[in-house]
Amino acid sequence: MSDYLDPHNEELLKDFFAEAYQQVELMEQNLLVLEQDPGNSEAVDEIFRAAHTLKGGAGTVQMEELAEFTHTLEDALDEIRSGTVKVSSEIVDLLLSSLDVIKAMLGAREAGDVYREDVSALVERLKALQGAGAHPPAEPPVSGKNVGSSRKGAPSRGKAASTGGGSLSEEEIRELFEAAPSRHTLYRVQVTFDESNVMNTVGGIQGFALLKDLGAVLRTDPPFEKLYEDEFFPVVVYYVASSLSEEEIRSRIVFPSDVAKDVKVERVSLPGEGEAERERVGEPEGVEEEAESGGGEVVPVPAGEEEGPLPELPKKAPAAPVREKSVATSILRVDSGRVDALLNLVSEAVINKATFNQISVQFGETFTQFQTLQSLFGEKLRGLMEVIPELARMMVEQDVSEKQVRRMLQEQYGDLFEMFDPVEASFKGILNKYREATQQLNRITGEMQEAVMRIRMVPISQIFARFPRLVRDLSRSLKKKINLIIEGQETELDKSVIEDLLDPLIHCVRNSVDHGIESPGERKKAGKPEEGTIILRARNEGNLIVIEIIDDGRGIDVEAVRKRAVERGLIHPNKILSQVEAFNLIFEPGFSTARSVTDLSGRGVGLDVVKRQIEKLNGSISVWSEQGKGTRFTIKLPLTLAIIQGLLVQVGTERYAIPITSVVDCHRIRPSDIRYIDGYEVFDVREEVVSLLRLNRLFKIPTDEEKEYFFVVIVGSGERKMGIVVDGILGEEDVVIKPLKDHFVNTPGIAGANITGEGTVSLIIDVPQLLELGLKEEREARKKRDTSIL
Repeated sequence: MSDYLDPHNEELLKDFFAEAYQQVELMEQNLLVLEQDPGNSEAVDEIFRAAHTLKGGAGTVQMEELAEFTHTLEDALDEIRSGTVKVSSEIVDLLLSSLDVIKAMLGAREAGDVYREDVSALVERLKALQGAGAHPPAEPPVSGKNVGSSRKGAPSRGKAASTGGGSLSEEEIRELFEAAPSRHTLYRVQVTFDESNVMNTVGGIQGFALLKDLGAVLRTDPPFEKLYEDEFFPVVVYYVASSLSEEEIRSRIVFPSDVAKDVKVERVSLPGEGEAERERVGEPEGVEEEAESGGGEVVPVPAGEEEGPLPELPKKAPAAPVREKSVATSILRVDSGRVDALLNLVSEAVINKATFNQISVQFGETFTQFQTLQSLFGEKLRGLMEVIPELARMMVEQDVSEKQVRRMLQEQYGDLFEMFDPVEASFKGILNKYREATQQLNRITGEMQEAVMRIRMVPISQIFARFPRLVRDLSRSLKKKINLIIEGQETELDKSVIEDLLDPLIHCVRNSVDHGIESPGERKKAGKPEEGTIILRARNEGNLIVIEIIDDGRGIDVEAVRKRAVERGLIHPNKILSQVEAFNLIFEPGFSTARSVTDLSGRGVGLDVVKRQIEKLNGSISVWSEQGKGTRFTIKLPLTLAIIQGLLVQVGTERYAIPITSVVDCHRIRPSDIRYIDGYEVFDVREEVVSLLRLNRLFKIPTDEEKEYFFVVIVGSGERKMGIVVDGILGEEDVVIKPLKDHFVNTPGIAGANITGEGTVSLIIDVPQLLELGLKEEREARKKRDTSIL
């Protein structure tokens, strides 16, 4: 328990940051709700509770600047909650700005630093809300955990509680001595706290954290559970076991002047110790009786636990990660039911393991039996070989009949034919058990894989929840009216996917806000409502997740796209663009139709980044638009990147895995089916010409190109397709993606590696990169051809 309260404990800090960001996000969401519905009291209560929780947590981990600022914010929220201050757009702006400061404070602390920007102006504006009412309502008496807020200098926001008038019995004192580490002295530390301190409700926790440095805190009065509630206790008694002397304890207990008024340290003696013992330690008479005052439950500390000084927080974190990913990668909140299901499967796997161990023993015993019989069989067989000549001589010289010879052989060697029957029966029984255990293992492994995947699955609401604030701020800066509708936020996908999905979605939504939705005046002229609509939608389609960003804005002007593409030299002036081709041009690097460069657009940076990022996730992005009616971006992603379905192919002696989500279809063709256009190979598929790429040439693998037939795997990413020529198709298989390291990382066209059931390694094809390589080869071939003509 004491470790949990250590403000420098890394696990505690991780939990705090995760909880803190969750509370900030909760406040932000409810503030946006409150802006739309100023009378929503539930939203106000949620905001206040989140701020109160954040303040308490910050105080626990000694982040004073965050606790004080959040305390000021909480006071302002209390005025809103009491009805003294009415919610307006300006109030919401002020509170959102406060949340931005809180985020910055959290980010600085997470990076091992302290936020030092001047926030006095913002604090004054928040305090001004507290004086907005001429006669603030008197604070009602409160009790329990969920209590109200008070202004600075006013009585405590929690009730003043006594320290408990009971006294410790002799048995309780003995229990404390038994719980204390060996050669430690038991002290009674009584702290009187200052009620005027704005953080008076966490004074008891601060005292606990301070005393933990000096020894083991065995008991508190009031009980520790009460200290952690939002109540002010004027006097708190701590029972501390320490190896330090009484003078050292006194000198090292230093509270800020506004936290504690008085600190008393006294040694506690075992019941029955004489006056001489008390005089030896220099204690006045009556200490024993005084030490027995108080109450509460014993906080156990393991015997022999060493208490040392707390390490200092580093000024700079060794490698401070980006805020969004640092929390996301370290903490994963999982439904306990999913963990229980996984534990149940693990128990089944343990039972299955025992079955295999038993089968292994039985196989060993059967093999030993087989070796014994084999030795016996060999001896009898040698005897048979030796007796056959003698029997033949007897048949010739002694006129022994064939019938007699047969009878003699049957009597001596007839069991040779049945000698291995017991081993065969035993082996068949074990083999049946082995097959059953293997089937059971396959079932458990499959279900365990699904269970682990379910644990890694998180709702997409984790990132969707950030967009109401983003759209609100962008629409206000652009002076547009936009209504954001979020659908399917309960849709789940793998955590590894969701971590890299935020930036592409932000680019798409910003594009819809800036380029898509018109100004209120333009919309009114076009006969549309002044308020534009953006829909952010997610849904499942098989083993894919589909995300759509839809707006009812101006749409994509194909002619404007064509002109811009001609200006940038992307297409020939005489080329006639189809709608789909025009839409795909907006994903080209540096492409933009914006008339001027602003903070949001015009630099041609965004959608090309989105496309690359989505393709890195083995996904695809497409766009469809209708001029004057709106635009729809569609992103398709696999549910997980850890285990995928792959198509295994053979190229020479090498094997490769192609993600099944990128495979369109497969064909077996003859060399005569391949033809040449402009110097590169193509193949006709259902009246469509598909370029061919030979993996053996790309990866320089020796193979026979003069075969009777080849296999072609048609792969696609977005609107592009290409045929990959391979020697053989081995079938589908679950592919566990293992990242490559060292010099393999930059190998174009390779996404990772997989270990097959045979123990061999197969590389995983990166289809988007492969398509880029194919296009590059086409350009180079065309360039060589043009050079040779010249």
